[in-house]
Amino acid sequence: MKIGIGLPVLSPHAALDWARRIDEGPFDTVTVSDRLAYDTPEPLITLAAVAGATSRVQLRSQVLLAGLRDPVLAAKQIATLDRLSGGRLSVGIGLGDREDDYEAAGARMAERGRRLDANVERMRAVWAAHADPAEEVPGRVGPRPSAPGGPPLLFGGFSDAAVQRVARWGDGYLSAMVPELSEGMFREVESAWKAAGREGRPALVAQANTAVGPKELVEGAKEQIARYYSFLDDSEAPFTGAMVADYTLSTPERVRHVLDTCGAAGADEMVFLCWSPDPSQLDVIAEALG
Repeated sequence: MKIGIGLPVLSPHAALDWARRIDEGPFDTVTVSDRLAYDTPEPLITLAAVAGATSRVQLRSQVLLAGLRDPVLAAKQIATLDRLSGGRLSVGIGLGDREDDYEAAGARMAERGRRLDANVERMRAVWAAHADPAEEVPGRVGPRPSAPGGPPLLFGGFSDAAVQRVARWGDGYLSAMVPELSEGMFREVESAWKAAGREGRPALVAQANTAVGPKELVEGAKEQIARYYSFLDDSEAPFTGAMVADYTLSTPERVRHVLDTCGAAGADEMVFLCWSPDPSQLDVIAEALG
């Protein structure tokens, strides 16, 4: 199973040091999250900087709020990052479930699904225009992506619509559920993939909020997580911000357990979303992985 590390969400100053350490191994992927109305770094810009600081690891947005972006400009930015990284980019895409992100963009949250589908279709069309590299097309949006049709797209979400996006547009699925509960979604994605007549199989990626290390590190990270997910406290969701924080992996034993559980569920990759900027936890995670 591949192992990814999500850069500390609220610590953009730590991104390049972390990226270099991750590139040294034993990890496979660097991921960056996306929010608009929050004090977090812009993911494509951050990944461009990470691309220049690394040479080996894969890069991924996890996840890009593609419905809030101009699709043609996003297609150009993604293709540029794809080329700059030497084809190391995959693009995680999701709707986002925070209303303030949509309010900040002047968009209606109720239309987010239709908006995302239309944007992904337009992005795919921009990349597909390069199917014949010998053909010169005036006005075609470049650069040409590293692979025909653009970089791999992985979709996150919990609904049937998210599952169908994987079957229609995607190359894989990102599960943001509690890792022990991901197996059911994995099987739904595989079933939809097969029903759509797709060849091969979708990539299956699990993830978990993580903060391993001394007590002070763990407690500080959990406070950040509870604030980040505080929007759940006033919603109809079954979790609150504090409950999400409680599910954070905070010991090497929990890291190992979740890795084994997700491996048994068929995950191709496990991503540990780190919340403390202290890079020492990379060593703890690496040791827990054996």
